[in-house]
Amino acid sequence: MPAPRKGRYELEKEKQQFLVNWTYKGVSSMDSSLSLSGPISRTIKTQYGNIAAYKKGAGSRTVLLLHGAGCDSTMLSWREVFNTFSDDYSVYAFDFLGYGNSDRADDLAGDSFFDTHIECVKTVVSYFGLTGFVLAGLSMGGAIAIGYALRYPEDVKALIPVDTWGVSEKMPFHRFSYWYVMHTDLTLSQYRWCAKYKWIARWSISYALIGNKKLITDALVDEVMQSCAGDMAGKSMLNFQRSAADKERSKPYFFGELKKLQMPVVYVIGEKDPLVPLSDIIKAARETPNSRVEVFKGCKHWSVKEQPRKFCEICESIHRT
Repeated sequence: MPAPRKGRYELEKEKQQFLVNWTYKGVSSMDSSLSLSGPISRTIKTQYGNIAAYKKGAGSRTVLLLHGAGCDSTMLSWREVFNTFSDDYSVYAFDFLGYGNSDRADDLAGDSFFDTHIECVKTVVSYFGLTGFVLAGLSMGGAIAIGYALRYPEDVKALIPVDTWGVSEKMPFHRFSYWYVMHTDLTLSQYRWCAKYKWIARWSISYALIGNKKLITDALVDEVMQSCAGDMAGKSMLNFQRSAADKERSKPYFFGELKKLQMPVVYVIGEKDPLVPLSDIIKAARETPNSRVEVFKGCKHWSVKEQPRKFCEICESIHRT
């Protein structure tokens, strides 16, 4: 009897798993000279769905990394950083619901979006028994990291929001942008185009994500295209977009709460990031006690992917104090 044909979702998950297994072998689309001695992957069951989590190293210095939205995932955002950390560190990360190898989350959009993700972070923290860790989040993950640090400050040794959402009051052309994401599904088309046309994927990376064009390799473009394949990446991005603003301003907007952050905070921002205004980061830092801003010269939205060593040096400086 022939085996039943696999559905589109099952095929997409197999492709994603192949990509992750390929990543574990130490092949980096950004720098193949870096070696990765295999992060351990685990599946964590939560009330919201199953989460794919990763751990590398067994050092006494603990870091938890949160990735961004769209086609992103742990390894797409943070592979180079995983590779760069020394053996002094235990590095943890996980794929948010709707991303990478975690379960789909088609109906996550709405007022509970960020709360759900924050509680998923808490579930991962409790699962691994983490305390006194450096918490870093990129873009959407930055907003979730800030929200977590405000809710559970006793867990966090230091906070590193990277090219972060959550500190900009409005989006560019805010009213139009809000209407666009709430009343059209064109985001899904954009992701289908990125999956189908290599030139569109390469242009998107060059425009928004990577400043150094030498780092935009064919392997990276292919990885982004694979991440955009199927409908999970586009739907996850649309969930984020439809949860990240109302008619008047962006959500969450943490500016009025930043004074509550008592741990060291390092805001990291790419000098040429077209998605997060540097002025918003500087304004946020002025409201945050014990904070500083680190501008990654020449970088765009994936600043830590472009300069992983500089990010690791920031973590090292935190642990020395």
